[in-house]
Amino acid sequence: MLSDIHPNALWLAELYRGGAAITTDPSLTEGERLQRQQEHTSKMMERMSPDMVIHTGGVRLATTGGMDFLRRYAKRRESLADANVEPLEIDQILADDHYGIIHGTFRTARGEWIWTRVGMGAWRFRDGLAVEHWELSDGPVWDEFFLAGDPTSFTGSAQEFWTRGV
Repeated sequence: MLSDIHPNALWLAELYRGGAAITTDPSLTEGERLQRQQEHTSKMMERMSPDMVIHTGGVRLATTGGMDFLRRYAKRRESLADANVEPLEIDQILADDHYGIIHGTFRTARGEWIWTRVGMGAWRFRDGLAVEHWELSDGPVWDEFFLAGDPTSFTGSAQEFWTRGV
C-alpha cells in the first residue's frame, strides 16, 4: 500500500521538499542557492540506479533515455531556462517498495515568461533505488516553453533536441 512514511516516500520528500526549500529560501544569495542545489542534487543522485530511465515531459519533446541521457538532458534544460522546473510546494508524496508519486506546484522561467503549474512525477523503485521516472506536466506548454528557448529552429528528434550542444 502506498504511504507517506515509506522509505521511498521519505526519499522523494527529501528530493522535492528539500529542493523547494532551497528554491524559496529568501536568505540565500544566488551563488549560495546554486551551491546548495548542486549539493542537494548530488546527494539525491546517490539513490538513483546507474541504469536509471527517464521519461521526459512534453509531446513533441517527449522521449526516454538512460542515466547518460538524463545528465545531458538536465544540462540542456538548464540552458533553456533561468529557473529550471523548480519545486515550489509539494502537496502530497506517496510510495511503496515499487512505485512513488508526487504532486506539487512547479515553476520554470525564462526572461519575462514565468510558467507556474501543478504537476506530478511518478517513480519506480527496485531494491531501494530509483530506477525510472516520468515527468507529468502539460505536454503542449512544456514543448512550447523549451522550444522557444532554443535560439535556432529545430526539426530533429526529441533525443536530438535534448542532447544538442551538451
